[in-house]
Amino acid sequence: MLLTAPQVEPVSLADIKAYLKIDQDAEDDLLRAFLSAARVHLEHMTGHHLVSQTWRVLLEGPLGETFRLPLQPVAELLTLSVVEADGTATELDVSGLSIFQTDNPATLANLDGFLLSGKQRLQIDIETGFGPTAEDVPEPLQLAMKMIVAEWYERRLIADPSLIPALAGALKPLIAPYRNLRL
Repeated sequence: MLLTAPQVEPVSLADIKAYLKIDQDAEDDLLRAFLSAARVHLEHMTGHHLVSQTWRVLLEGPLGETFRLPLQPVAELLTLSVVEADGTATELDVSGLSIFQTDNPATLANLDGFLLSGKQRLQIDIETGFGPTAEDVPEPLQLAMKMIVAEWYERRLIADPSLIPALAGALKPLIAPYRNLRL
């Protein structure tokens, strides 16, 4: 569940207008909508959140000594709670978990060895993303976003980039290092 949306887009309105060679302001709202949609689409394609955002993850018990988080990249664990079947929550110290970010997706190690029954859930509030500013986002992903917006702007519709062969081929080398492979 998204708790705090990104405060900026990885590509600014000024940057996309310069990329598209647009001098007028008449279509700024359309470009902002395309930028936001392109970010969400690129996050879905890669499995990585681009700029800082806060999410709540609920994991069903029982959990083992290690478990994977469904969001990438994990910047910080903010809060940790055990939620009972009746909805009551007991807060735990986040230092009881350790993040192993080298895995895709990230793995958490249960350092305190707390156990969850099948009726309990672990609630984790986490900050994800490469960082809080557009400059924190890798340049290949910024370029991929610009290319997606350019295609959508030209066609005047939001289409899945994988269904546009020329765009899909151009995006592939840009996003490949950042994609989470799903089996």
